[in-house]
Amino acid sequence: MATRKAPAQKAATKKTAKRTLDDVKNVTHAKVSRSSTKAEPSIGHIPEHILLGPGDYPERKSYFDYDDSQRAGTVGGKRVHMVMPRSVTLHDYRRREDGLRHHRAMVTIPPKLRENIAKLFGYEDSEDAGREVALTTAMVALADYAAATLIKEKTLLVVSSPADAHAEERKAARVAVRNRGKANNGKIY
Repeated sequence: MATRKAPAQKAATKKTAKRTLDDVKNVTHAKVSRSSTKAEPSIGHIPEHILLGPGDYPERKSYFDYDDSQRAGTVGGKRVHMVMPRSVTLHDYRRREDGLRHHRAMVTIPPKLRENIAKLFGYEDSEDAGREVALTTAMVALADYAAATLIKEKTLLVVSSPADAHAEERKAARVAVRNRGKANNGKIY
């Protein structure tokens, strides 16, 4: 018959190593190495169409696929005008020569545009939509849809800035904020 150790004896026989946050960080952020049975292709031999996104093929009319045959509806009790599954993403364009990304743009999404895109997905608050919807991808999808629609329907879209009674004040404020950023950071972002 096996004898059981008392809890005090059990604790005394275990090694007690003091763990630090670095130990936990190393375990938490450890990268799992992926092994593939496929041989990595030589960069010089990758066909150009493979480096492009699937929507970039010359025979396509638009980057994304669209179905605008349905009327706006309700999803989860929210009125929606656009549905975009999480699987809809933008391609990661990289240069063959150095592996760096290209055709990148730093874009500030104006609050009104954020609000309008949020409403398309049934959100009243653009911050909630930003957590649930890829706003940049939605913006690109809308621009692509609009461009393809304008071309297809041979329509002219005239865009103009709204009339601004405070243009001079806005310009002075923008210059002041930019100068503060340059003074604090040494550069303008």
